[in-house]
Amino acid sequence: MEFLTTCRITERNSNRRIDLFLSREFGYLSRSEWQREILRGKISYNGGLLTKYDRKTRTGDVITYAGRDAVEPEVDATYSVIYEDDCLLAVNKPGNLPVHPAGVFYHNTLQSILQKEYDTKLHLLHRLDRETSGVIILAKNAATASAIHDTFSSVEKTYIALVHGVPEHDVFMNDMPIGFDAASGIEHKRIAHENAPEAACTKFIRIKSKNDLTLLKAVPYTGRQHQIRVHLKHAGYPIVGDKLYGRDETVFRDFIKTGPTGEIERKLGFKRCALHSRSITFYHPSLQKKICIRAPLHEDMRKYINNQWGTDV
Repeated sequence: MEFLTTCRITERNSNRRIDLFLSREFGYLSRSEWQREILRGKISYNGGLLTKYDRKTRTGDVITYAGRDAVEPEVDATYSVIYEDDCLLAVNKPGNLPVHPAGVFYHNTLQSILQKEYDTKLHLLHRLDRETSGVIILAKNAATASAIHDTFSSVEKTYIALVHGVPEHDVFMNDMPIGFDAASGIEHKRIAHENAPEAACTKFIRIKSKNDLTLLKAVPYTGRQHQIRVHLKHAGYPIVGDKLYGRDETVFRDFIKTGPTGEIERKLGFKRCALHSRSITFYHPSLQKKICIRAPLHEDMRKYINNQWGTDV
C-alpha cells in the first residue's frame, strides 16, 4: 500500500471530496482519521494549508501530507519464511503484527519490514487481521501478483481457532449473511443476521474439546471481512482473546482507550485473538500447478493450549 507524501489529482479523481478521496486512495487511514489529519494542519493543497475536508478536488491539484508524528506501537516481528521461489514469498506471520500500513502503523508492518529486508517492492496477495497469525503470501513482481489475483476466487484456505464452549456437532456449517452492525456504535464491526447484504459460508470441524474450550478447523467458502470471527460469534462460540467479537464488547472499547493491559488480557484469557491461518492452496502461474503452503501453529497459541489442557497439540 502506497504511503502519501505528495500526489497530483488525476481526471479520474476530480470533483471528489478530499476526505473521501484520501480514504479510498490511501486506505491506511479511515475517512474520519484523514479528517482529523486535515484539522491538525497536516495536509497542504497546492502549497497552502488545507483547513476543510469537504473541499472538492480538481484535476492537476497537488496534495502533500506532512506525515504522522505519533510513535508507532511495538509489534512482534518474529515472522518466519515458510516458502520462497523466484516469484513468491510466503511467511508465517506472528499474532501482533499488522500486514500492511493502516491507522498508526506504517513502518511496523509486515509488508514494510519485508520490503526493507528484501530491498524491493512486494505485492500482497491477501490480508490477515493484525492479531491473526499464519500464512501470508506476497508476490515479488506485478506480473505474478496479477496472474494469481485472476484465479484467487479458487483459492482454498483453512484456519485454526480456539473458541469458548463445546459445539453440539463435530462438523457444522454457518451460512448466515454478514453486514455492518449498525446497533453496535463501533466503526467497522460486523454481524451475521438473516437480512444482511453479504452472502457468507464457513464450515467448522471440531479437533478437540476440553475445559469448555474447543479447537476448531475453519474452512471459509466465501471471503467476507471478519467472516470466521463473526460466524463463530453468531454460533455462540466466540474466539478466545477476540476483543471485538468476544463475550464482552466493553473490552474492545477499553482496548481502544488504553491499549493492551494486564486487566484486558485477564478478562479475555489470552493476549490476542486465537485465530491462525493454517494453509492456502492456490494455482502457481510459473509452476503451472496448484500448491499448498502451510504454517505451523504459532508458539503463543500452542503454549496457551498446552497450559490449559496439559497436553501437546
